[in-house]
Amino acid sequence: MKFVFQPLIDLRNKTLLGFEALTRFDDGRGPQEHFSQARAEGRIVELELEAIQGILDASRELPDEYLVTLNASGPTIEAFAASAMKLDERLVWGLELNEESEPCSSGRARQYADTLGCLLLIDDAGVAYANRERIECLHPDIVKLDRSMIINYESSAEVRGMVANLLEAARETGARTLAEGIETPEHIELVDRLGFSYAQGFYYSRGLPVAELAGAMRELNRRVGIDTPGF
Repeated sequence: MKFVFQPLIDLRNKTLLGFEALTRFDDGRGPQEHFSQARAEGRIVELELEAIQGILDASRELPDEYLVTLNASGPTIEAFAASAMKLDERLVWGLELNEESEPCSSGRARQYADTLGCLLLIDDAGVAYANRERIECLHPDIVKLDRSMIINYESSAEVRGMVANLLEAARETGARTLAEGIETPEHIELVDRLGFSYAQGFYYSRGLPVAELAGAMRELNRRVGIDTPGF
């Protein structure tokens, strides 16, 4: 198991907000396959906690004050809150509630995030259980719209309706919004028009090991003018 960090961009200030920490495996199988298998075998909490500990270790080399987000299921967030794992106080931490976490196991995610001193994010809004009801119930700090919402926005009236509904729920609960899957300048124009706060995607950078971030962030500043303090 190894870990990479994908930049999160503040669209208003054109500044690096932080990173989503992502897990990678060396056996050729994608992370979704690993985590889906673990869920089916009843060991999702064990695997996600192992990943969280690895991310905590890898993030020690990041510059101070950046946001680092961790993707986890509802039961794992509960287990993490009860664990002895220590968050690096130099950084700002966010818990991304996985879209496949059933409502019955996720209702106290807001409480657990507050206990840990973390931001709460709804991951992949528009997919599975990551819907308007979840936003209204949990009052997250950030709602991340799934990449399919951005990629299919212009071609699908259904998707446009879903996006409008999710953005309305975010506004009503005071949450900021993050667009995933940004790949082109046209995507940038779209999310700017829709009023997103933050963005993430290959347009900025793929996920990278910590050792490669300094050079990549300098290149990001040169290429699209994103301010990357600390790099």
